[in-house]
Amino acid sequence: MDQDSGSGEPRLPISKAILAVLDRHAVPERQRLATLQAAVEMSYQQVRRRMTGESPWNVDEIKRLASHFGEPLFGLLATLVDDVGHQATLHLGGVALPCSIWLGQVAPPKTRIGPLVAVAGESADHWNVVTLAEAGERQAHEIKRLIFEAAPPRRVAIVDDDDDLAASIVQFLREKGLDAISYRTGEHLLAALETSRFDGFILDWMLGEGNIRDLLPAVRTRSPGAPIIILTGQIKAGGAQEDELESTLAAYRAQLYEKPTRMLSLFTALDLGFEPAPRAG
Repeated sequence: MDQDSGSGEPRLPISKAILAVLDRHAVPERQRLATLQAAVEMSYQQVRRRMTGESPWNVDEIKRLASHFGEPLFGLLATLVDDVGHQATLHLGGVALPCSIWLGQVAPPKTRIGPLVAVAGESADHWNVVTLAEAGERQAHEIKRLIFEAAPPRRVAIVDDDDDLAASIVQFLREKGLDAISYRTGEHLLAALETSRFDGFILDWMLGEGNIRDLLPAVRTRSPGAPIIILTGQIKAGGAQEDELESTLAAYRAQLYEKPTRMLSLFTALDLGFEPAPRAG
């Protein structure tokens, strides 16, 4: 494995799974070990030894990785055991939930026991978990074990040098089930963007003596479809600042909210703007 990039041929399934996560999040090869170092709060050499198989990963470290990248935990933990189960989708009450299952024997229609069975999905390596009635006469397997995991919360970055306002936004969004993180400066957010994924942004237009326009190219590049909300005080109509705001909103597909604004309005704007969660399978 290359010392800087973390590429090469990993020795363990867990290393391959972690490299796949880094690929999905477009982490450049030469930044991979440094990114993992920040994610699990370990030294560079400790991360390198784990990726090469010289030292084992433990469950807490894998949990931190999954949380950092917003990845389902079970997909990574499964690489630590021999019998990893099968990817599946649980269809229940009109909702499709990603899950993992361990198959039992083939169960003919007249001998099936239990509320759920597994039937083949659209691809060879995927299964659908359905009720006995939905399975009908199709070939189905008993299910020995089923595990499903709630999707990780959406992560939102808040940048505002008004500490009280930022804390209020963070508290409200967390109560609504979002993973909200505040940063006091644009530089702090830029550093976080190097290693973290965000699903949405709330940015104060004025920071210190300047504004956040120069921050937006990096935000939009790293999160092409994420909702961006810009907060501002009163803007003088027809002034240069209004023109700059108007062009910024158009260029980066951002929304403008004037302070003070209702917290619920910010949450609703984020919720409507979030990209759809990827479907399992």
